[in-house]
Amino acid sequence: MQNEPHLRHARELVLAALDAAGMKADFRDAPIGNERRNMFMMSEGQTHLDMMPATPERLKLVAEGRLRMIPIPLDRGMLGYRVNFVLRSQQDKLAHVRTAADLAAFTIGQNVGWMDTAIYRAAGIPTKDVKDWANGEFAQPMEAGYIDLFPLGLEETFGYFLNHVQERYPQLTVDAHILVHYPWFRFVWVSPKADADALYEALQRGFDILVANGRFLEIWNSHNRRLPAHEFVRRTVIEIPNPFYDHHLVPLRYRPLLIRLGAK
Repeated sequence: MQNEPHLRHARELVLAALDAAGMKADFRDAPIGNERRNMFMMSEGQTHLDMMPATPERLKLVAEGRLRMIPIPLDRGMLGYRVNFVLRSQQDKLAHVRTAADLAAFTIGQNVGWMDTAIYRAAGIPTKDVKDWANGEFAQPMEAGYIDLFPLGLEETFGYFLNHVQERYPQLTVDAHILVHYPWFRFVWVSPKADADALYEALQRGFDILVANGRFLEIWNSHNRRLPAHEFVRRTVIEIPNPFYDHHLVPLRYRPLLIRLGAK
């Protein structure tokens, strides 16, 4: 399974769900690859489990029986609240942004293949692909004027990426004025092959147990104490639609887990 530092909470939730269901399992780190490779390895049973956002391609594989989905919102919907990395020298450039139309005056950078790109473009917000990003490399196209912003999830930014990228690119910071929100959920995905049947069934049982006994929230909260309270109340929240799905993708029994930040 994935072992990136910003997914520690998701990994712990998966392991806790299996423990709650009484299933013992050994895990090896999944190979690093792009989303196309990830989906191929999952559908072919070369990888048994991953924890990725729901995309149209993944939902299509589920409908075709080539992938299994456990629609538990591992990030409690916080992945859909995006905070923008900017250059320190331009940290107030979004101070007067109030609407998606205002945001369309700026160019967003996103990693190649991310479906967020299609969401921004559908809202009329110009978006360009950036090949390297995970260590803050997007600072370079920012300084070159190729992009203005690089949004990431609120939780993953303050839980990991902000400190991580500033170690390498201290000229980067996060905008303090807005959040962009659209429905975007990190789920658990399981191989469709028969050797993953027990894993799939155990995860379904285990997550229901974690939600019912409160353990899900305990684990999530233990990993998200670094989220500054002012991030929830001081910013203008700009809502844009996800043209592929909405919050109904999360089953009713899991929707109480979703965090809703109020827009000004």
